[in-house]
Amino acid sequence: MHLSERRAEGIDLLSIVSVGFFFVLIGAIFAVTPNLPSKIDNFVHDFQQTEVWPGTSFYAPASNHPVLYNALFQFCLIFAIFQVAILALRFKLKESIGRKSGTFSGLFFWFGAAAALNLLKTESIDWFIFLGWLIVLVGIVITVKSAISFAFWKKR
Repeated sequence: MHLSERRAEGIDLLSIVSVGFFFVLIGAIFAVTPNLPSKIDNFVHDFQQTEVWPGTSFYAPASNHPVLYNALFQFCLIFAIFQVAILALRFKLKESIGRKSGTFSGLFFWFGAAAALNLLKTESIDWFIFLGWLIVLVGIVITVKSAISFAFWKKR
């Protein structure tokens, strides 16, 4: 199949539902986490230049922010679980492999980010390991989505 032969898939209603849930979840996290706006403000103002290795510095928070990291952990975990339901619906509705692979690969990011945030809040990893973990997760998402799409590519 050539790119010019691809047909439009139409409106992705499940993605619209996901975006809506994303915003509802943000609101819910703010509602159940006491003083979250001030915790975010403290986090932003806590950044300072830190030496990553000799002669190289980068910005990182000077202290741990477990309440903020926990709120982000809860967000990622709940959103990941919601995406499992979206993936199941994509299979039930027999949606395209592109949409299924996008949702499936996104699960790696959301569950992986939740795991990294859990380690960050307990100080099992530092800020730079956390950032590295996020970069690896983005790579995994791209690789998984591409591999699934390639595996189910239908040549004419």
